[in-house]
Amino acid sequence: MTSPSQTPKTLRIHGPIISSSDVERHIALFAAFGLEEIGRLERTAPETSEIWGTQDQESLEVTLQTPGTQFGVRLIQFSPGTDFQIRNPARGSDSNALKVIDFYAPDLDAAMAEIEKSGFRFKAEVADYDTPEGRFREAHLWGPDGVVCALISGDPDRFESLATVRDRLVSEPQSISGPVQDQEPTLSFLEDVFGLTVIHRYGLDDESFDALVGSADSMKLRAWNVGTKTSEPYFGIINYGLPAGSQTSVFETARPPARGLLGATLLVEDIAPVSNHAKVEAVEQNLPGIGRCKSVILQGPNGAWFQALETKE
Repeated sequence: MTSPSQTPKTLRIHGPIISSSDVERHIALFAAFGLEEIGRLERTAPETSEIWGTQDQESLEVTLQTPGTQFGVRLIQFSPGTDFQIRNPARGSDSNALKVIDFYAPDLDAAMAEIEKSGFRFKAEVADYDTPEGRFREAHLWGPDGVVCALISGDPDRFESLATVRDRLVSEPQSISGPVQDQEPTLSFLEDVFGLTVIHRYGLDDESFDALVGSADSMKLRAWNVGTKTSEPYFGIINYGLPAGSQTSVFETARPPARGLLGATLLVEDIAPVSNHAKVEAVEQNLPGIGRCKSVILQGPNGAWFQALETKE
């Protein structure tokens, strides 16, 4: 545990980090979800290695943002790239890596139709399920490099506390989630390293959601949302409740420069507790659209790569 003098504090979760084989394709995808590019820069191989631990690879970074918010998506394109992709659509239940970026859609059908005009297609299966919090509908789009974007719709009153942007086609990125086989190590990690706590928990047992995920086994899903508040981006820690041995862990291969939903960006009050936990020195760098900052990157038990930033804001 972190000592009282080193209590970590996360100011906000900016959003997901994607290892992209083609940033222009991802820019087009997220433009359909309402995000705009706010900056980009190129890094040399030594600079890229210092930040990401890669070997002999340059990189291009692009930052996207939902207008009117401080939330968005960061894209990293490593060069030379790799053919290896973290997630395979044929294995939707693979665990221990991030999988889905959630967006709230006030009108699910209208949002799906508008986004598909950009050439991206949602899965035919649409989940329709009841929870103690109300009835929800959910659609998944498998985008470039196996990045899954989900649209979730339900009672608008419920989403007053679950999203910042509620008056557009879709919201800001709501959550960054992925399945794990054991949630406790990740919950402890997020609290110890970033001072984040469980802000909501829920369960789900529905055949339509099984079909959406692509699971041949019935799931008894349990989830813990971890963050600073429910109306801003948070992490979804998902346990599908599948039989032992039925899931494949991709923890060891979900690392840079592998393509896909790699991790997330967090802004912290003080980088020192994160640096101490990771046992590495913070790196001084400039991030497009964010500015000069100190940075530390470390992998969590759920396979996600968390980049903590201390800025001068």
